[in-house]
Amino acid sequence: MHKYSSDQPEPLLGEATLDLLNSQFELTDWVDGFGSPLHVVFPGQATKNYLQWLDELRTVYRDCQVQFALKACKSTSLLRAFGLAGAGADVSSAHEMTSALMNLVPAERISMTGPAKSDYEINLCLRHGVSIHVDCIEELKRVLALAANTGGVGRLFLRARPISEPGSRFGMTEDQLVACLPLLEKAKVERIGVSFHINDYQVQTRAKQLRVCIAFLRLVCAKHLTPGGIDVGGGYPLRYLETFDPVAYGRGVHWGSIAKSGNYPYAPELAGPQHAVAVIQTALADPADRAFMEHHRLPILLQPGRSLLDQCGISAFDVIDVKDLGGDRFAVVLNGMSFSLSETWFGADFVPAPAILWREKRASTRDNARYFLVGRSCLESDVIRRRGLSVEGGVAPGDLVIFINTAGYQMDSNESSFHQIPLPKKIAAVRRISGWKILADETPSSQGAITNDRQ
Repeated sequence: MHKYSSDQPEPLLGEATLDLLNSQFELTDWVDGFGSPLHVVFPGQATKNYLQWLDELRTVYRDCQVQFALKACKSTSLLRAFGLAGAGADVSSAHEMTSALMNLVPAERISMTGPAKSDYEINLCLRHGVSIHVDCIEELKRVLALAANTGGVGRLFLRARPISEPGSRFGMTEDQLVACLPLLEKAKVERIGVSFHINDYQVQTRAKQLRVCIAFLRLVCAKHLTPGGIDVGGGYPLRYLETFDPVAYGRGVHWGSIAKSGNYPYAPELAGPQHAVAVIQTALADPADRAFMEHHRLPILLQPGRSLLDQCGISAFDVIDVKDLGGDRFAVVLNGMSFSLSETWFGADFVPAPAILWREKRASTRDNARYFLVGRSCLESDVIRRRGLSVEGGVAPGDLVIFINTAGYQMDSNESSFHQIPLPKKIAAVRRISGWKILADETPSSQGAITNDRQ
Protein backbone atom coordinates (compact mmCIF):
# COMPACT_ATOMS: atom_id res chain seq x y z
CA MET A 1 0.00 0.00 0.00
CA HIS A 2 1.08 3.62 -0.32
CA LYS A 3 0.52 6.64 1.91
CA TYR A 4 0.78 10.40 1.58
CA SER A 5 1.59 12.84 4.31
CA SER A 6 -1.65 14.24 5.71
CA ASP A 7 -0.62 17.90 5.43
CA GLN A 8 1.34 17.95 2.19
CA PRO A 9 0.57 19.04 -1.40
CA GLU A 10 -0.56 15.76 -2.98
CA PRO A 11 0.67 15.34 -6.58
CA LEU A 12 -1.40 14.69 -9.66
CA LEU A 13 -0.94 11.09 -10.76
CA GLY A 14 -0.71 9.72 -14.29
CA GLU A 15 -2.23 6.35 -15.17
CA ALA A 16 1.10 4.49 -15.27
CA THR A 17 2.21 5.90 -11.92
CA LEU A 18 -1.11 5.06 -10.28
CA ASP A 19 -0.94 1.49 -11.58
CA LEU A 20 2.54 1.02 -10.13
CA LEU A 21 1.67 2.50 -6.75
CA ASN A 22 -1.43 0.34 -6.45
CA SER A 23 0.31 -2.88 -7.48
CA GLN A 24 3.40 -2.26 -5.27
CA PHE A 25 5.25 -5.48 -6.06
CA GLU A 26 6.75 -4.37 -9.37
CA LEU A 27 8.37 -1.28 -7.88
CA THR A 28 9.81 -3.06 -4.86
CA ASP A 29 11.16 -5.85 -7.08
CA TRP A 30 12.69 -3.36 -9.51
CA VAL A 31 14.42 -1.39 -6.74
CA ASP A 32 15.68 -4.63 -5.19
CA GLY A 33 17.07 -5.68 -8.56
CA PHE A 34 18.43 -2.42 -9.98
CA GLY A 35 19.28 -0.48 -6.83
CA SER A 36 18.25 2.76 -5.16
CA PRO A 37 17.53 5.37 -6.27
CA LEU A 38 15.82 4.00 -9.36
CA HIS A 39 14.34 6.21 -12.04
CA VAL A 40 11.45 4.71 -14.01
CA VAL A 41 10.35 6.36 -17.26
CA PHE A 42 7.22 5.79 -19.36
CA PRO A 43 7.89 6.15 -23.11
CA GLY A 44 4.23 5.54 -23.98
CA GLN A 45 3.30 8.69 -22.05
CA ALA A 46 5.94 10.67 -23.95
CA THR A 47 4.29 9.72 -27.25
CA LYS A 48 0.86 10.79 -25.95
CA ASN A 49 2.24 14.10 -24.70
CA TYR A 50 3.86 15.01 -28.01
CA LEU A 51 0.74 14.23 -30.04
CA GLN A 52 -1.38 16.28 -27.62
CA TRP A 53 0.99 19.25 -27.97
CA LEU A 54 0.85 19.05 -31.75
CA ASP A 55 -2.94 18.72 -31.90
CA GLU A 56 -3.55 21.69 -29.61
CA LEU A 57 -0.95 23.98 -31.21
CA ARG A 58 -2.29 23.42 -34.71
CA THR A 59 -5.69 24.72 -33.66
CA VAL A 60 -4.16 28.22 -33.47
CA TYR A 61 -1.36 28.09 -36.07
CA ARG A 62 -0.94 25.43 -38.71
CA ASP A 63 2.88 25.30 -38.84
CA CYS A 64 3.99 24.70 -35.26
CA GLN A 65 6.98 22.44 -34.78
CA VAL A 66 7.76 20.87 -31.39
CA GLN A 67 11.39 20.09 -30.55
CA PHE A 68 12.14 18.24 -27.32
CA ALA A 69 14.76 20.02 -25.18
CA LEU A 70 17.24 17.23 -24.39
CA LYS A 71 18.69 19.06 -21.38
CA ALA A 72 15.50 18.29 -19.43
CA CYS A 73 16.13 14.52 -19.30
CA LYS A 74 18.84 12.16 -20.56
CA SER A 75 16.49 9.21 -21.06
CA THR A 76 17.21 7.32 -24.28
CA SER A 77 13.78 5.69 -24.46
CA LEU A 78 11.87 8.95 -23.95
CA LEU A 79 13.95 10.66 -26.65
CA ARG A 80 13.35 7.76 -29.03
CA ALA A 81 9.62 7.87 -28.33
CA PHE A 82 9.57 11.54 -29.27
CA GLY A 83 11.66 10.87 -32.38
CA LEU A 84 9.41 8.07 -33.57
CA ALA A 85 6.32 10.23 -33.04
CA GLY A 86 7.79 12.99 -35.23
CA ALA A 87 9.22 15.46 -32.71
CA GLY A 88 12.37 17.43 -33.31
CA ALA A 89 15.20 18.01 -30.84
CA ASP A 90 16.70 21.07 -29.16
CA VAL A 91 20.38 20.34 -28.48
CA SER A 92 23.22 22.32 -26.91
CA SER A 93 26.26 20.11 -27.52
CA ALA A 94 27.74 17.64 -29.96
CA HIS A 95 26.87 14.87 -27.48
CA GLU A 96 23.20 15.85 -27.40
CA MET A 97 23.15 16.10 -31.19
CA THR A 98 24.65 12.61 -31.47
CA SER A 99 22.06 11.30 -29.02
CA ALA A 100 19.24 12.83 -31.06
CA LEU A 101 20.52 11.34 -34.33
CA MET A 102 21.03 7.91 -32.75
CA ASN A 103 17.48 8.00 -31.42
CA LEU A 104 15.82 8.59 -34.78
CA VAL A 105 15.49 12.38 -34.89
CA PRO A 106 16.46 13.50 -38.43
CA ALA A 107 18.93 16.37 -38.80
CA GLU A 108 16.36 18.66 -40.41
CA ARG A 109 14.33 18.55 -37.18
CA ILE A 110 17.29 19.40 -34.90
CA SER A 111 18.24 22.87 -33.63
CA MET A 112 21.64 23.59 -32.08
CA THR A 113 20.67 26.30 -29.60
CA GLY A 114 23.58 26.27 -27.16
CA PRO A 115 24.95 29.80 -26.65
CA ALA A 116 28.61 28.74 -26.72
CA LYS A 117 29.37 26.40 -29.61
CA SER A 118 32.86 25.16 -30.46
CA ASP A 119 34.13 25.22 -34.04
CA TYR A 120 33.76 21.45 -34.08
CA GLU A 121 30.08 21.69 -33.12
CA ILE A 122 29.45 24.36 -35.74
CA ASN A 123 31.15 22.20 -38.38
CA LEU A 124 29.03 19.25 -37.28
CA CYS A 125 25.86 21.31 -37.81
CA LEU A 126 26.99 22.62 -41.19
CA ARG A 127 27.83 19.18 -42.54
CA HIS A 128 24.60 17.55 -41.33
CA GLY A 129 22.21 20.40 -42.10
CA VAL A 130 21.33 21.06 -38.48
CA SER A 131 19.84 24.49 -37.79
CA ILE A 132 22.30 26.80 -36.03
CA HIS A 133 21.07 29.35 -33.48
CA VAL A 134 23.58 32.19 -33.20
CA ASP A 135 24.01 33.96 -29.86
CA CYS A 136 26.09 36.98 -30.91
CA ILE A 137 27.68 38.69 -33.91
CA GLU A 138 31.10 37.31 -32.94
CA GLU A 139 29.71 33.77 -33.17
CA LEU A 140 28.01 34.60 -36.47
CA LYS A 141 31.36 35.59 -37.96
CA ARG A 142 32.83 32.23 -36.90
CA VAL A 143 29.85 30.37 -38.39
CA LEU A 144 30.11 32.18 -41.71
CA ALA A 145 33.90 31.68 -41.91
CA LEU A 146 33.50 27.94 -41.34
CA ALA A 147 30.55 27.77 -43.73
CA ALA A 148 32.73 29.16 -46.53
CA ASN A 149 34.46 25.76 -46.60
CA THR A 150 31.30 23.66 -46.54
CA GLY A 151 29.10 25.22 -49.20
CA GLY A 152 27.21 27.75 -47.10
CA VAL A 153 24.57 27.82 -44.37
CA GLY A 154 21.10 26.41 -44.94
CA ARG A 155 19.17 27.40 -41.81
CA LEU A 156 20.25 29.95 -39.26
CA PHE A 157 18.47 31.69 -36.37
CA LEU A 158 19.63 34.87 -34.66
CA ARG A 159 18.98 34.86 -30.92
CA ALA A 160 17.28 38.00 -29.67
CA ARG A 161 17.84 39.25 -26.13
CA PRO A 162 14.37 39.41 -24.56
CA ILE A 163 13.11 42.94 -24.00
CA SER A 164 11.98 41.73 -20.57
CA GLU A 165 15.58 40.74 -19.67
CA PRO A 166 17.81 43.64 -20.81
CA GLY A 167 20.63 42.55 -18.49
CA SER A 168 20.87 39.00 -19.84
CA ARG A 169 24.22 37.87 -21.19
CA PHE A 170 22.46 35.81 -23.87
CA GLY A 171 21.16 36.96 -27.22
CA MET A 172 21.43 40.26 -29.12
CA THR A 173 19.82 43.66 -28.86
CA GLU A 174 17.79 45.02 -31.78
CA ASP A 175 20.78 47.05 -33.03
CA GLN A 176 23.03 43.99 -32.87
CA LEU A 177 20.48 41.91 -34.78
CA VAL A 178 20.30 44.56 -37.50
CA ALA A 179 24.12 44.65 -37.67
CA CYS A 180 24.10 40.94 -38.55
CA LEU A 181 22.02 41.43 -41.69
CA PRO A 182 24.77 42.79 -44.02
CA LEU A 183 26.96 39.81 -43.10
CA LEU A 184 24.12 37.41 -43.84
CA GLU A 185 23.34 39.13 -47.15
CA LYS A 186 26.97 38.87 -48.24
CA ALA A 187 27.17 35.19 -47.24
CA LYS A 188 23.92 34.39 -49.07
CA VAL A 189 22.40 32.46 -46.16
CA GLU A 190 19.32 30.64 -47.44
CA ARG A 191 16.90 31.28 -44.57
CA ILE A 192 17.20 33.63 -41.58
CA GLY A 193 15.06 33.10 -38.52
CA VAL A 194 14.98 34.67 -35.09
CA SER A 195 14.80 33.00 -31.69
CA PHE A 196 14.51 33.82 -28.00
CA HIS A 197 14.30 32.15 -24.61
CA ILE A 198 12.43 33.72 -21.70
CA ASN A 199 12.93 32.83 -18.03
CA ASP A 200 9.46 33.52 -16.67
CA TYR A 201 6.10 31.78 -17.01
CA GLN A 202 3.94 34.69 -18.14
CA VAL A 203 1.93 34.39 -21.35
CA GLN A 204 2.08 38.13 -22.06
CA THR A 205 5.88 38.31 -21.75
CA ARG A 206 6.46 35.62 -24.35
CA ALA A 207 3.67 36.87 -26.64
CA LYS A 208 5.12 40.38 -26.63
CA GLN A 209 8.56 39.05 -27.56
CA LEU A 210 7.02 36.98 -30.36
CA ARG A 211 5.49 40.15 -31.81
CA VAL A 212 8.91 41.85 -31.63
CA CYS A 213 10.36 38.95 -33.61
CA ILE A 214 7.67 39.25 -36.26
CA ALA A 215 8.64 42.91 -36.67
CA PHE A 216 12.28 41.91 -37.11
CA LEU A 217 11.40 39.38 -39.81
CA ARG A 218 9.54 42.12 -41.65
CA LEU A 219 12.87 43.99 -41.68
CA VAL A 220 14.60 40.85 -42.98
CA CYS A 221 12.13 40.82 -45.87
CA ALA A 222 12.69 44.53 -46.50
CA LYS A 223 16.40 43.74 -46.92
CA HIS A 224 15.40 41.19 -49.60
CA LEU A 225 16.51 38.30 -47.42
CA THR A 226 14.42 35.17 -46.89
CA PRO A 227 12.85 34.82 -43.41
CA GLY A 228 13.04 31.37 -41.82
CA GLY A 229 10.63 31.37 -38.89
CA ILE A 230 10.57 32.11 -35.17
CA ASP A 231 11.82 29.92 -32.35
CA VAL A 232 9.98 30.81 -29.13
CA GLY A 233 12.03 28.43 -26.94
CA GLY A 234 10.78 26.55 -23.90
CA GLY A 235 9.70 27.44 -20.38
CA TYR A 236 6.07 26.33 -20.44
CA PRO A 237 5.00 25.40 -16.90
CA LEU A 238 4.00 21.89 -15.89
CA ARG A 239 1.11 21.31 -13.48
CA TYR A 240 2.30 19.07 -10.63
CA LEU A 241 -0.53 19.92 -8.20
CA GLU A 242 -4.21 20.79 -8.35
CA THR A 243 -3.60 23.74 -6.01
CA PHE A 244 -0.60 25.12 -4.16
CA ASP A 245 -0.13 27.76 -1.46
CA PRO A 246 3.62 28.54 -1.08
CA VAL A 247 3.00 30.62 2.05
CA ALA A 248 1.26 27.73 3.79
CA TYR A 249 4.02 25.39 2.62
CA GLY A 250 6.62 27.63 4.26
CA ARG A 251 4.74 27.51 7.58
CA GLY A 252 5.22 23.74 7.90
CA VAL A 253 7.70 21.99 10.20
CA HIS A 254 11.06 22.18 8.49
CA TRP A 255 14.67 21.11 8.68
CA GLY A 256 16.97 23.92 9.77
CA SER A 257 15.94 27.15 8.11
CA ILE A 258 12.53 27.70 6.60
CA ALA A 259 11.31 25.27 3.97
CA LYS A 260 11.68 26.73 0.50
CA SER A 261 9.31 25.97 -2.34
CA GLY A 262 11.42 27.84 -4.90
CA ASN A 263 9.94 29.91 -7.71
CA TYR A 264 8.27 27.21 -9.76
CA PRO A 265 4.49 27.61 -10.29
CA TYR A 266 3.48 24.08 -9.27
CA ALA A 267 -0.22 24.66 -9.99
CA PRO A 268 -0.38 27.19 -12.87
CA GLU A 269 -3.69 28.24 -14.36
CA LEU A 270 -2.37 27.39 -17.83
CA ALA A 271 0.11 24.55 -18.26
CA GLY A 272 1.94 22.76 -21.05
CA PRO A 273 0.34 23.04 -24.49
CA GLN A 274 -2.51 25.22 -23.17
CA HIS A 275 0.06 27.80 -22.08
CA ALA A 276 1.82 27.64 -25.45
CA VAL A 277 -1.49 27.98 -27.30
CA ALA A 278 -2.32 31.10 -25.29
CA VAL A 279 1.07 32.62 -26.20
CA ILE A 280 0.61 32.11 -29.95
CA GLN A 281 -3.04 33.15 -29.91
CA THR A 282 -2.19 36.37 -28.05
CA ALA A 283 0.80 37.16 -30.26
CA LEU A 284 -1.12 36.64 -33.52
CA ALA A 285 -4.18 38.63 -32.47
CA ASP A 286 -3.26 41.25 -35.07
CA PRO A 287 -4.54 39.93 -38.45
CA ALA A 288 -1.66 41.64 -40.25
CA ASP A 289 0.93 39.70 -38.22
CA ARG A 290 -0.86 36.42 -38.83
CA ALA A 291 -1.15 37.18 -42.55
CA PHE A 292 2.59 37.96 -42.72
CA MET A 293 3.50 34.67 -41.04
CA GLU A 294 1.14 32.63 -43.20
CA HIS A 295 2.08 34.38 -46.46
CA HIS A 296 5.76 33.55 -45.96
CA ARG A 297 4.93 30.09 -44.57
CA LEU A 298 6.98 30.77 -41.47
CA PRO A 299 7.10 28.01 -38.86
CA ILE A 300 6.87 28.66 -35.13
CA LEU A 301 9.28 26.38 -33.28
CA LEU A 302 8.62 25.47 -29.65
CA GLN A 303 11.18 23.69 -27.46
CA PRO A 304 9.51 22.37 -24.32
CA GLY A 305 11.48 20.20 -21.95
CA ARG A 306 9.91 19.70 -18.53
CA SER A 307 6.33 20.30 -19.72
CA LEU A 308 6.65 17.77 -22.57
CA LEU A 309 7.69 15.19 -19.92
CA ASP A 310 4.54 15.50 -17.81
CA GLN A 311 3.88 12.17 -16.01
CA CYS A 312 6.76 10.51 -17.90
CA GLY A 313 8.70 9.27 -14.88
CA ILE A 314 9.06 8.60 -11.16
CA SER A 315 12.00 8.20 -8.80
CA ALA A 316 12.08 5.51 -6.09
CA PHE A 317 14.37 5.64 -3.03
CA ASP A 318 14.84 2.79 -0.56
CA VAL A 319 14.82 3.68 3.17
CA ILE A 320 18.06 2.62 4.90
CA ASP A 321 17.33 3.81 8.44
CA VAL A 322 14.95 5.98 10.43
CA LYS A 323 16.98 7.92 13.01
CA ASP A 324 15.33 9.35 16.11
CA LEU A 325 16.44 12.97 16.47
CA GLY A 326 14.34 13.64 19.56
CA GLY A 327 11.32 15.88 19.97
CA ASP A 328 9.19 13.76 17.59
CA ARG A 329 11.62 14.47 14.76
CA PHE A 330 13.01 11.60 12.68
CA ALA A 331 15.58 11.55 9.88
CA VAL A 332 14.60 9.12 7.17
CA VAL A 333 17.94 8.13 5.60
CA LEU A 334 17.39 7.27 1.95
CA ASN A 335 19.67 5.15 -0.19
CA GLY A 336 20.46 8.10 -2.44
CA MET A 337 21.51 11.72 -2.20
CA SER A 338 20.04 15.15 -2.77
CA PHE A 339 22.01 15.19 -6.04
CA SER A 340 19.50 12.64 -7.31
CA LEU A 341 16.55 15.04 -7.06
CA SER A 342 17.57 18.25 -8.73
CA GLU A 343 15.26 20.83 -7.16
CA THR A 344 17.85 20.84 -4.36
CA TRP A 345 20.17 22.37 -6.97
CA PHE A 346 18.19 25.58 -6.47
CA GLY A 347 18.22 25.33 -2.67
CA ALA A 348 14.52 24.42 -2.68
CA ASP A 349 12.25 21.45 -2.05
CA PHE A 350 10.64 19.43 -4.78
CA VAL A 351 7.21 20.35 -3.47
CA PRO A 352 4.84 17.49 -4.48
CA ALA A 353 4.60 15.08 -1.56
CA PRO A 354 6.29 11.73 -2.14
CA ALA A 355 4.31 8.51 -1.77
CA ILE A 356 5.46 6.14 0.98
CA LEU A 357 5.23 2.55 -0.17
CA TRP A 358 5.26 0.13 2.77
CA ARG A 359 6.85 -3.27 2.55
CA GLU A 360 4.27 -4.52 5.07
CA LYS A 361 1.21 -3.17 6.83
CA ARG A 362 1.65 -1.82 10.36
CA ALA A 363 -0.18 0.04 13.09
CA SER A 364 -0.36 3.82 13.32
CA THR A 365 2.42 5.72 15.08
CA ARG A 366 2.43 9.02 16.96
CA ASP A 367 0.35 11.63 15.17
CA ASN A 368 2.82 14.44 15.83
CA ALA A 369 5.89 12.67 14.40
CA ARG A 370 7.68 14.50 11.61
CA TYR A 371 9.90 12.72 9.10
CA PHE A 372 12.68 14.50 7.19
CA LEU A 373 14.14 12.90 4.08
CA VAL A 374 17.94 13.01 4.09
CA GLY A 375 20.64 11.52 1.88
CA ARG A 376 23.30 8.96 2.70
CA SER A 377 26.34 11.18 2.13
CA CYS A 378 28.65 12.76 4.73
CA LEU A 379 27.33 16.26 4.01
CA GLU A 380 25.14 18.08 6.53
CA SER A 381 23.51 19.79 3.56
CA ASP A 382 22.45 16.48 2.00
CA VAL A 383 18.76 17.01 2.78
CA ILE A 384 16.44 15.73 0.06
CA ARG A 385 13.32 17.43 1.37
CA ARG A 386 13.39 20.14 4.05
CA ARG A 387 9.71 20.12 4.92
CA GLY A 388 8.81 17.43 7.43
CA LEU A 389 6.35 14.69 6.49
CA SER A 390 3.50 13.54 8.68
CA VAL A 391 2.70 9.96 7.65
CA GLU A 392 -0.04 7.81 9.11
CA GLY A 393 1.66 4.54 10.05
CA GLY A 394 5.07 6.20 9.85
CA VAL A 395 8.12 5.26 7.82
CA ALA A 396 10.35 2.23 8.43
CA PRO A 397 13.58 0.77 6.99
CA GLY A 398 12.87 -1.07 3.76
CA ASP A 399 9.98 1.18 2.74
CA LEU A 400 10.14 3.00 -0.57
CA VAL A 401 9.83 6.76 -0.93
CA ILE A 402 8.44 7.54 -4.40
CA PHE A 403 8.75 10.99 -5.92
CA ILE A 404 6.12 11.58 -8.59
CA ASN A 405 6.53 13.22 -12.02
CA THR A 406 10.32 13.59 -11.91
CA ALA A 407 11.26 13.08 -15.59
CA GLY A 408 11.53 16.83 -16.18
CA TYR A 409 14.90 17.95 -14.76
CA GLN A 410 14.52 16.21 -11.37
CA MET A 411 16.17 12.89 -12.21
CA ASP A 412 19.04 14.21 -14.30
CA SER A 413 20.18 17.82 -14.02
CA ASN A 414 22.28 17.67 -10.87
CA GLU A 415 23.26 14.02 -10.55
CA SER A 416 26.66 13.20 -9.06
CA SER A 417 28.73 10.10 -8.29
CA PHE A 418 29.89 11.59 -4.97
CA HIS A 419 31.67 9.02 -2.74
CA GLN A 420 32.20 7.10 -6.03
CA ILE A 421 28.64 5.79 -5.72
CA PRO A 422 27.40 5.06 -9.28
CA LEU A 423 24.73 7.28 -10.79
CA PRO A 424 21.18 5.96 -10.34
CA LYS A 425 19.95 3.51 -12.93
CA LYS A 426 17.08 4.35 -15.23
CA ILE A 427 14.65 1.83 -16.70
CA ALA A 428 11.87 2.17 -19.27
CA ALA A 429 8.52 0.64 -18.30
CA VAL A 430 5.65 -0.19 -20.65
CA ARG A 431 2.25 -1.42 -19.43
CA ARG A 432 0.92 -4.39 -21.39
CA ILE A 433 -2.18 -6.52 -20.90
CA SER A 434 0.03 -9.31 -19.61
CA GLY A 435 1.85 -7.02 -17.16
CA TRP A 436 4.77 -4.61 -17.12
CA LYS A 437 7.69 -4.90 -19.51
CA ILE A 438 10.92 -3.17 -18.47
CA LEU A 439 14.11 -2.43 -20.39
CA ALA A 440 17.41 -0.82 -19.49
CA ASP A 441 16.95 2.78 -20.62
CA GLU A 442 20.53 3.41 -21.67
CA THR A 443 20.87 0.51 -24.13
CA PRO A 444 19.77 0.28 -27.79
CA SER A 445 17.44 -2.59 -26.83
CA SER A 446 15.18 -0.05 -25.12
CA GLN A 447 13.72 0.66 -28.55
CA GLY A 448 11.49 -2.33 -27.83
CA ALA A 449 9.78 -0.28 -25.14
CA ILE A 450 8.60 2.34 -27.58
CA THR A 451 5.15 0.95 -28.25
CA ASN A 452 1.63 1.65 -27.09
CA ASP A 453 1.14 1.40 -23.34
CA ARG A 454 -1.18 -1.58 -23.65
CA GLN A 455 -0.86 -4.47 -26.08
